[in-house]
Amino acid sequence: MSELRTLERALADAARLPHGITFRERGRETVRSYAEIEASSRGVARALTEAGLRGGDLAAIILPEPEAFLTTLFGASMAGVIPALVTPPSTMIDLPRYVASTAGVLCAAGARAVVTDTALAAAFEPARGACPDLRIVLDRGTLDTSNPGGDTSGTHAASLDDLAFVQFTSGSTSSPKGVALTHRNVAANVAAVNGPSGLETGRPGDVAVSWLPLYHDMGLVGMLFGAIYSKIPTVLLTPQAFVKRPAEWLRAISECRGTISYAPTFAYDLCVRRVKPRDLDGLDLSSWRVAGCGAEPIHAPTLAAFADRFAACGFRSSSLLPSYGLAEHVVAAAMAPRDRAPRVERVADDEVVSCGRPLPGHDLRIVGEDGHVLPERCIGEIVLAGPSVMLGYYRQDALTADTIRQGWLHTGDLGYVSGGELFVCGRAKDVIIANGRKFHPQDLEWAVADLDAVRRGRAVAFGIACAGHADRVVLLVEPKGLTSQAAIADAVRQRIRDGLGLYVDEVICVPTGTIGRTTSGKLQRAAAKQAYERGEFAPVGVRVERAEP
Repeated sequence: MSELRTLERALADAARLPHGITFRERGRETVRSYAEIEASSRGVARALTEAGLRGGDLAAIILPEPEAFLTTLFGASMAGVIPALVTPPSTMIDLPRYVASTAGVLCAAGARAVVTDTALAAAFEPARGACPDLRIVLDRGTLDTSNPGGDTSGTHAASLDDLAFVQFTSGSTSSPKGVALTHRNVAANVAAVNGPSGLETGRPGDVAVSWLPLYHDMGLVGMLFGAIYSKIPTVLLTPQAFVKRPAEWLRAISECRGTISYAPTFAYDLCVRRVKPRDLDGLDLSSWRVAGCGAEPIHAPTLAAFADRFAACGFRSSSLLPSYGLAEHVVAAAMAPRDRAPRVERVADDEVVSCGRPLPGHDLRIVGEDGHVLPERCIGEIVLAGPSVMLGYYRQDALTADTIRQGWLHTGDLGYVSGGELFVCGRAKDVIIANGRKFHPQDLEWAVADLDAVRRGRAVAFGIACAGHADRVVLLVEPKGLTSQAAIADAVRQRIRDGLGLYVDEVICVPTGTIGRTTSGKLQRAAAKQAYERGEFAPVGVRVERAEP
């Protein structure tokens, strides 16, 4: 793991062993060795070159199917084409809006091609007229990827300083941005995360199990690339399978003797609430040595509830491994020590979970508004430095310069250091200021999470700035059951008033499915706020408001 390698080199090294990827979907298993994945990727590289793509062209990959996505990503890189990872639509219901939104991203990025599936290829054809650089829309299913043989014509020997891919963020805090990462960035992060001071991936018997989408950094880099670089077997489920039946994730770990698996906090919560007693029959989680948690604020009670619920199945609380990271730092930036139950501190009325120390060879600081480093236990902005810091935002020099200053990545996240370990508190841009106090939106959202009349995980809070006054506090909720709008508003206000001493100015009940999440499971708080400000929300019933008490 000490030698930095490009994606292609890592795959070629893994291909020398008999291990590979088991794709589990709809009760079926498809096994592909890493050698087969490499051969298919070379076939894709040749097909992309024959389609007219050249070195340096940017091609957007919009593929929900894991194997096609993976071989297209590697194939593009082998052809010298820059892969751009774009989140596919969650449904086909509002396809025109999705295509229009994505076309804006493609235009800004100067994408020359879109590689997608049959269902989407026709929908993207009209986008060629709106995007002057977009010349090619390819249906992945029609590409001739057969007979790659030993011929390497049409392939490109990437260097560590070439772009490995551009990941377009999913907009949890702002409009999508293209995070440009080099092979060196990716290799350095993978080595630090999976090395002896990290997960120590590659132990005898190690097996990675994941349901996370490959078009997001945790699923792609954190789980899959980590497994490929470490040359261990991987089992991949689909996100849809997990959401429909969370027990499938645990069952895969049990049956395949999985040792490493990561997920956001909401996934552990979903397992606690939706895994039935009958699903525990024969479930053995004793092999699960790293149960990673990240991608969103980590909720201490949720981790404790998960450990308690599945202790009888052999799960150990010491397997839980909270982490902190972001796409601009490849995936991870700090990780708690292995084999230790989560460390929790109380800040005001909240329990905050330690995300551990920065990765080896990387630096982390907490700075105040003046940019000066703060002492321990003082909350400020988290800034990062080291080989995992992105090259920049693709074709967005001004934004890059504002984000990376003198080599330090300004994350916009708030936290503090205690005993050398990082505790993450929220996002600076999301802070609500009312009555001279600062509140983090997730604290409001967690406060109402167990109300019977509100769908679990479907509440989003934000503040509306009012010049010369405290922020106006707004909470959007998706109702559950037949409780009246007024009763829901009363319950929400009372819960937050009792727990946080904060008055909620406006409670809006919105239809099921209105409040979205990003591919990593984060609430799309900024998107909800922007839609609210544009007056786009159509409440289920009347809007419920009260004057200041």
